[in-house]
Amino acid sequence: MAKPLTRSQALKESPGPNLERPEPSDMVEDLLDGPSIPPSPRDMVELVDCIVQELTESESFKAVLQSCIDKAISRKLSNITEQIVKQETQLFDLKQDLKLKSGNLQSLTEGYDWLREEMERCQRITNDLDQASRRDSIRLFGIKESENEDLEKMVIDLGKEKLDLDLNADDIDKTYRVGPKHNNSDSPKVRGVLVKFRSLKVRDGFLRNRRKLKGTRTVIKEDLTRLNQQLLQKARDHQQTENAWSKDGRVFALIKTTDGRKSFVRRFNNIRELDRLTL
Repeated sequence: MAKPLTRSQALKESPGPNLERPEPSDMVEDLLDGPSIPPSPRDMVELVDCIVQELTESESFKAVLQSCIDKAISRKLSNITEQIVKQETQLFDLKQDLKLKSGNLQSLTEGYDWLREEMERCQRITNDLDQASRRDSIRLFGIKESENEDLEKMVIDLGKEKLDLDLNADDIDKTYRVGPKHNNSDSPKVRGVLVKFRSLKVRDGFLRNRRKLKGTRTVIKEDLTRLNQQLLQKARDHQQTENAWSKDGRVFALIKTTDGRKSFVRRFNNIRELDRLTL
């Protein structure tokens, strides 16, 4: 016995020149009221095509779809705008925080520079006071060291015999070796001798006549502070200095320009001045 055809099947299979496409409602009605035979995939595809065509041709559906699209776009734009505003606020806060920290850093830098200048100033004052306390002193190098030596007599003999100075024990305040004693008997290092005079005149006589010791192992130098010793040594080692010396505790150097055409004498107060030397 043949199975009954649905209306949509009958329309598709019936011959005729004016065959019309079934309406989607008819196709749905056939699916609901027809026999309990599941529709074929072809029927389902045609049904979906009909529904889509019906919806796209419906002005009300277009209006609803456009409204949904507009709302979705509006919500998305609103979210994007909200994120942009939030990020701009965060960026502004970061800029303000960075500006505040930059100001704090500038203040710290200025404070550090001020403290460094103050420390250097205090160091210069302390160094100058220390150097002033050494005005009446000299240091002797190259004087052979021995047990039970009489340094005062050795200094007097040096002044009289080598420097042509009228010197006696009353002119000397104290004498002593400087630095730790070396116990290496094979090659003992001779320690320097610090001599403190009772008058500046006698001290200047030793320094003024020290060139008479040229060619001997004995050397006379000013009694410089540690900082001034370092400054003098660095001035001597500098590539732009031809010579360096000290006078009354102050360090001087003969400077030559980079082109070698000019030389001049300059006093240096600290190592930073020497480091900044560019001519």
